[in-house]
Amino acid sequence: MTGLFDLDEGFYGAVVAEMNRRGEWITPYYNGEPWFEKPILLYWLAKPFVSLFGVWIGCRIPSVLCTIGTYAAIHYFVNRRLGLNTAGFAVFCAGTSLLVLALGRLMMTDAPLNLMLTVAFLSFYESLVGVKRWRLLTALMLGLGVLAKGPVCLILFVLVAGITYWKQPEHRAAFRGEWLLGTLILAATVCTWYLPCYLVNRQEFVQKFLIEQNIGRFTGGDAAHSIGFASLLGYVPILIVAVFPWGLLEWRAFTKENRASGFEQYLFIWAMSIFVFFSISSAKLPHYVLPVIPPIAILVAKRMSEKPRFEWRSPVLPIIFAIFLLVILDSLQRGWYKNSGQMEAQLMAIRHPEITATFRLSRQEKELQTGTTKLQETSLPSLVMLLNRPLLQTDRPEEIYQRGRQIVFTRSNRLDALSLQEQSYWKPLERGVNFSVYEVVAPERANGTTQVPLP
Repeated sequence: MTGLFDLDEGFYGAVVAEMNRRGEWITPYYNGEPWFEKPILLYWLAKPFVSLFGVWIGCRIPSVLCTIGTYAAIHYFVNRRLGLNTAGFAVFCAGTSLLVLALGRLMMTDAPLNLMLTVAFLSFYESLVGVKRWRLLTALMLGLGVLAKGPVCLILFVLVAGITYWKQPEHRAAFRGEWLLGTLILAATVCTWYLPCYLVNRQEFVQKFLIEQNIGRFTGGDAAHSIGFASLLGYVPILIVAVFPWGLLEWRAFTKENRASGFEQYLFIWAMSIFVFFSISSAKLPHYVLPVIPPIAILVAKRMSEKPRFEWRSPVLPIIFAIFLLVILDSLQRGWYKNSGQMEAQLMAIRHPEITATFRLSRQEKELQTGTTKLQETSLPSLVMLLNRPLLQTDRPEEIYQRGRQIVFTRSNRLDALSLQEQSYWKPLERGVNFSVYEVVAPERANGTTQVPLP
């Protein structure tokens, strides 16, 4: 077990900690300010576990439970359509995907979204070939998906449903029915947060969340995660690693002749629609492609179950293999946690709960003369989570001096750009390999104001 990783985990953990401290259920807060980067579902799921088990353990429990729920949903629906043998292989393939395992042990929005989309798409197919009331479950899952990661899940559903209607004319008649009640269920689910959050925050919610975080990210507004035309094939190597080795050994599962049945064709439409959607999106992160794994796992499992040499006799060996992968992932996670300096930073914050400010933690521009631009040099939002109160976060030393005595957390090389006179104001409390804690007291005038030279 490691502490939460920055940036995303640190932000989400800090939001949950502050919402619990405030007794807040509607407006997410980070460092004392409303923070609308993600919807509410992950925070709602994590809040009770954080209260019971603390931030390091409680924050990650929702992702673990949602990943287990995804395995259970795959097994249930595949068993209904393709039998117990194929269901076992489908869970094995999904459960040994490195991407599924990695995101299933991190505090991220992707595991909840993956569960909601998996149940939504599988129940929607059941409504086409079986009882139409399955469509009500689809609506509920889509509503929860909107609460998990925003309206993008509705776009994905419309895309998959539209292509299915076009490519599978035998199901067109089954598209009729249950849409009115389903829409009401969807709207009611979404309104459990979107409506009260809008009423409390009004235009700030619309601008920060709906426009910047949803429309802006897809259309290129998120420059930090956009790499232009060269990124069109960026998910191909990620997907190859995610389905290794079973996806590569059974590559014929994706050929046209192996998509003869309606269910297999539907799975292919599901996988390719989401893959293409995120490939053409301007903003890209490796974990966005997670919802592609369940349909691929089912397609591969179908082919595996058709071979005489494969039979689902016992779950013992697959469980051992999954545990082996988890041990490898845990070792990699622990190694990164230690070598990136995040373990040092978080332990230092625990030893110094009196910290009131952070100074130049993020990557710095050359004109600030701070030396390095390493990717792991983030603002470390997990410090806000651990200290559980707002901190002054600044790159300007004068902001610290103006507040009088401060206990400041910073990187060990960040004082190099200050003058010798200014450095004399910083008294070290603890110096580490990557980080240091200082007591900062600037000289004061007789009238109580602070007079220091600007850097």
